[in-house]
Amino acid sequence: MSTSSPSEINAQKVAVPAVKKDAQSSDSANSSVPSKSFPLAASRCYGVSVGVGASATLVAYGVAADLCVEGTIFGLSVGKQKNVEIFAADHVSASDLKFQVSRFVDGEANISVIVPKTPTPPDYRSQEGRALMGPPKAEGCHVVVVPAANKKVRWSESNLSAFKRVVAGKGALVIFIFQGFSKEEEAYLSSCFNCVFTVCPCEPDQGYPSAFTAAPISGSFFAATGHSAVIENIRVDAEGRIERHCLPCVSPDRRDREIYRLRKEENKSLEEIGEALGCNKSTISRRLSALPSHLRGGRL
Repeated sequence: MSTSSPSEINAQKVAVPAVKKDAQSSDSANSSVPSKSFPLAASRCYGVSVGVGASATLVAYGVAADLCVEGTIFGLSVGKQKNVEIFAADHVSASDLKFQVSRFVDGEANISVIVPKTPTPPDYRSQEGRALMGPPKAEGCHVVVVPAANKKVRWSESNLSAFKRVVAGKGALVIFIFQGFSKEEEAYLSSCFNCVFTVCPCEPDQGYPSAFTAAPISGSFFAATGHSAVIENIRVDAEGRIERHCLPCVSPDRRDREIYRLRKEENKSLEEIGEALGCNKSTISRRLSALPSHLRGGRL
């Protein structure tokens, strides 16, 4: 599969009086010259806050794969993408992603990985760091993995807005993946992006070494309208390829998920489930009753 980057749009120069020559610079916020970059109003920007213990590299790979195959972000439909560009946070992540992307087979999809331009990740909260994102592009989808910043100085809402303005010009659909954000920083994400997901590590299903949950941030429109959380189980096969098993999030606890499966899918009685899992009937009943209300309908 080719990993070449999507073609860049060659912007035409706009004729302006000589006295306004400086206004042609795309870096000028007060420029009256029409920009040929992709219009921000038409861009869709989604934020992902990856918690401590979850791999932003694996999250980025899964997001890119699902965009190409299913046209979704953690189950939210956004449209299938033929070109996805991943801007990696650091050289190690870029190397891992390039290896996995090269083994992602899809004749109609093109996933490319962009290596950071500096030996160490820059501070994208600064103007110098934002300038390293490169010229705008208007084709395809972009997944931007932002390295964890110095926690002595947190991201502010203005930092996020400025960063979004720089990157959003790169395409109609941009997914920003941030690492190690505080609750306050996650609240800023909600004010800047169309939808924000929080990703947290959870107990994996049997046969998988790691897993995470992904859900719309609490209190958001998508959370309030019923977009459910998902679990992604992850492992590497004998040939070194990433295998992912995604399913609706019944519970972060593996035992609760197994109880739910035996009750709802296999129609086992409380006594039968308890015998299978080594628990008494009252424990099974209590765990089922603690599940979210939309899962407790029907025979529990």
